[in-house]
Amino acid sequence: MSYEVWGDPDEADDGMCSEERAEEAFVQGAQACREMMARFVEQGGDPVTAQSIRANWNPAWGNDPGQITGDIPTDPWS
Repeated sequence: MSYEVWGDPDEADDGMCSEERAEEAFVQGAQACREMMARFVEQGGDPVTAQSIRANWNPAWGNDPGQITGDIPTDPWS
């Protein structure tokens, strides 16, 4: 299938989110995943490992956004 089927990549509004928004959503997803894993481990009685999970962050993704307090978001748009 040719690339032309997908349209002009230089179109201003192709219905997709911006690269910046995609990166932001990725970071939020990684943060939520990290917190879900930490809470699961913590619930199992291992708070030391849970804190270790929360402390890990890939610096290539930007600054560590920190621990999520309250409910974990269920989608990138909330």
